[in-house]
Amino acid sequence: MNVLILTDFSEVSKNASRYALDFLKDTPSTIFLLNIQDIKLNGASSEKLGEKMQLISEKMHTGMESLKTYNTNSKHKFHLSLSLDNLITAVRGCVDENKIDLIFIGAASQQERKHPLLGNHAYEIIQKVKCNIIAVPDKAKFVTPKRMILPIDYSVLSERKSFQILRDPNYVKSESLTVMNVNENDNNSLNRKMIQELWESDAKENMNFTSLNKDTFFNTDFLHDIQEKYDVIVILGKNLSISDKLLNSRYGLCTKISNKLPIMILHE
Repeated sequence: MNVLILTDFSEVSKNASRYALDFLKDTPSTIFLLNIQDIKLNGASSEKLGEKMQLISEKMHTGMESLKTYNTNSKHKFHLSLSLDNLITAVRGCVDENKIDLIFIGAASQQERKHPLLGNHAYEIIQKVKCNIIAVPDKAKFVTPKRMILPIDYSVLSERKSFQILRDPNYVKSESLTVMNVNENDNNSLNRKMIQELWESDAKENMNFTSLNKDTFFNTDFLHDIQEKYDVIVILGKNLSISDKLLNSRYGLCTKISNKLPIMILHE
């Protein structure tokens, strides 16, 4: 697996990096650490610019060595990447060039949503880069997921390939999956059948279906509740309106209450 970890040297991004290694402990991966710098060249002497780039390089190498020390999978390979492009161009370029399968990024908390990388930028990557992403809250620690919840709006999902990713054990590592229809007016029997067929476990008790209206799901009390019952929130890529309600840095639920659950966005 080819993996991209976005880092800005903050504690939040360091935590996301450690979470990534824990998540990948049984999956040999080529891991790219990407740092993006917005360096203003106007008026800067070549000496000052050289000093800044040297400092950045030292931080990146220190971060990589720290991750190598934390790492428990000897088959992982690590690479450093520095970009002076804007955020989306840099991430898209790295994803395309290195055929990235999965991105890890620290997710904004209530206090840090104005952070230059962790705020609206995390949400922007989810919206504009078509790649599987795990957004890791600032204090989230990896636990082997036993209970995943998949909030879903069937109205924008009609093809089997939309659900195919659920078969991939590299991403869906869980003993149980709760599929929660947030548009209770949909006739979703066909899509429900597809999900059941694609879910790897044969034990029927490991999958269950429920329905709620959108106002109930995008409710702070409900988000508090699911954090006690589940380990990971999974969102299918075409259901980006759901990630919008959760992660948008201006009005998303995660700007109103602290979220401790990793959010996994999976694309077909």
